[in-house]
Amino acid sequence: MNIIAKSFLAILAVGFSAGLVQAEDICMDVKEKKSVDEAKAVAVKAGYADITKMDEEGGCYEAKGLNADGSKFEVYIHPTTLEIVKVKKED
Repeated sequence: MNIIAKSFLAILAVGFSAGLVQAEDICMDVKEKKSVDEAKAVAVKAGYADITKMDEEGGCYEAKGLNADGSKFEVYIHPTTLEIVKVKKED
């Protein structure tokens, strides 16, 4: 295998492994959490206003609901920083 092919495979492997990091991995081992109401306010401020369920998944706060067009969403929020770490949208 030539050097270009090896380099390409190395870059591909790094990119693939980086994609495997889940929002839940980011939120593990958190010691101090903000309130679920604060997390919900962050989601609403980001435009996810029709929230039908708030809970925890993998250490993150998870907001589920419907967008204005009726499509479902899941927003994962870090419990300490209140940053949105992942968004899943369904059509």
